[in-house]
Amino acid sequence: MSNLRDTSLDLMRGVAIIMMVAFHFIYDLNSFGFTDIPLFTHWAGTAWRTLIVFLFLSAVGISLVIAHSKTLKLKKFIKRQIYLGVAALIVSAGTYVMFPDGWVYFGILHLIWVSSLIAIFFINLPKTSLLIAAIILISSTLGQPNFTILSNIFEQYLPLSSVDYYPLFPWLSFVFIGIYLGHYPHYQKIFTFRSNWLEVIGKHALIIYLTHQIVLFSAVSLAYNFLN
Repeated sequence: MSNLRDTSLDLMRGVAIIMMVAFHFIYDLNSFGFTDIPLFTHWAGTAWRTLIVFLFLSAVGISLVIAHSKTLKLKKFIKRQIYLGVAALIVSAGTYVMFPDGWVYFGILHLIWVSSLIAIFFINLPKTSLLIAAIILISSTLGQPNFTILSNIFEQYLPLSSVDYYPLFPWLSFVFIGIYLGHYPHYQKIFTFRSNWLEVIGKHALIIYLTHQIVLFSAVSLAYNFLN
């Protein structure tokens, strides 16, 4: 991959990271009362969040195709899953300490971990993947698959709400769309520009994801304490 990096994919991740950092910065400002921007109650905020998640999750599908479509590199895949799993656990542990009543038990990293286990079996089936994505999205408008039985089993161990919750359905559909795009890279026609700093951000997306809220939340918290 070092000599064959998809720069458009790096740019795609980089743009997603910048948008995510901006979104979370506004979220933190709202939390401390500096602003009152309707991130979750206005259609524009919902569309912005959905676009961010789409870019991240479709990039997961694209990456799986680039890395494993010719030959499944099992050791590489397992190593990646271990990294993702550890990162997801760090997020859960960190948010449990900071937000015991709303800690992250199935956030974006948990979703990516589970989605990758499912999607790896479809990396050479782009049209089937697109069909599955369509079925998931259509079914979500009619009523998402009901997994209440799983929630009931673990209900006593989970918070009533979570500061970052992304259920498998319908978000898994974006990973399947990514598999299709990995074989038919239409995204390369959109991310045609070049930006070294965005590409660097895209290459280090996981590290930035894990650390950005620590920096943002601390900065906004310090500002709040200083002004009050």
